Amino acid sequence: MKLRSLFVFGAGVFVGLALARKMHEDDPQVLHGPTTSTSTNPALRVVSDQAQRLADRAGLASLGAIRRARGAIRERLGDDPYYDGAAWS
Repeated sequence: MKLRSLFVFGAGVFVGLALARKMHEDDPQVLHGPTTSTSTNPALRVVSDQAQRLADRAGLASLGAIRRARGAIRERLGDDPYYDGAAWS
């Protein structure tokens, strides 16, 4: 390996590590964790709590739909009438 190739390789490793370090950092524009409600209006607090509950239920329902779809796909793949197990053994 020539010395020039070693320098190019080292520079590539250095740039790669610098980019990996930069990509691993948290984005300061993204909020993490639950936020506290600063509203003193009780009606607004009730509406936001109900919206959060509705969003949680929608998330659970979508996960359930995904699980059911995956199960149906597994069943269809398992019920293949042309499957010959001897060909794979």
